Amino acid sequence: MKVLTGLLLLTLLSACSGQPTKTNPREYQIGAYLWQQTSGEYRALTYQAYNIAKEKIERELENKHNRKRAVVFDIDETVLDNSFGGANEIKEGLLWKESHFADWVKLKKAVAIPGALDFIKFLVDRQVEVFYISNRRVDMFDDTMTNLVAQGFPVKKQNLMLMGTEHTKEPRRQEVLKKYDIVMLVGDNLTDFHQAFEKKSVAERNALVDQMRSEFGQRFIMLPNPLYGDWERALPADKTRIELLKDEP
Repeated sequence: MKVLTGLLLLTLLSACSGQPTKTNPREYQIGAYLWQQTSGEYRALTYQAYNIAKEKIERELENKHNRKRAVVFDIDETVLDNSFGGANEIKEGLLWKESHFADWVKLKKAVAIPGALDFIKFLVDRQVEVFYISNRRVDMFDDTMTNLVAQGFPVKKQNLMLMGTEHTKEPRRQEVLKKYDIVMLVGDNLTDFHQAFEKKSVAERNALVDQMRSEFGQRFIMLPNPLYGDWERALPADKTRIELLKDEP
């Protein structure tokens, strides 16, 4: 699946003939997809996140430690870029559905996020255990494993922990903690870091970020994801997106 160019995405909004076109239900996301797929700023932010992560781990390894260290990664928009699958949905005028994402996962065409592969190889070379805790469903295990390996990621089957019956990642993190010290968590969504962020309102999420601000760039490494996330679920359902825009501080 090819990356959608700006010109191709713009054709979703206006036909070459000049005739009116049907409104695309995902039109509001086009700018986000263009930014992630084409901007140097996006790549700079992912490299920045992983550069900071490497620096913190280098410092961590200077300290003596009785238990083996581990770093926990999310997968989607953290180590693998799924924007191509979503862009195809936009092109086809499709709303997001779990079945559409499942079809994308089966293609095994997600590509590595800039900086992710180098950092994970750095960890493995220094005997830091790498875990992937993702809310991809367990029936996506084989396709996910194949995709990660094809992109060069070192991954052990027992360290690829996908979602079973529970959406929360906390029980899986607790399983890792039985044998390892989690010295860092890397993700694109606040729930990748702490269960306190689960099922919270916009105000509650922002307040928790403020409370935990010293963790970001230290133990929590956040990757940019303008495409989707729990932040959307936290928005009031009884208002349109334009009503939620603030034009004053």
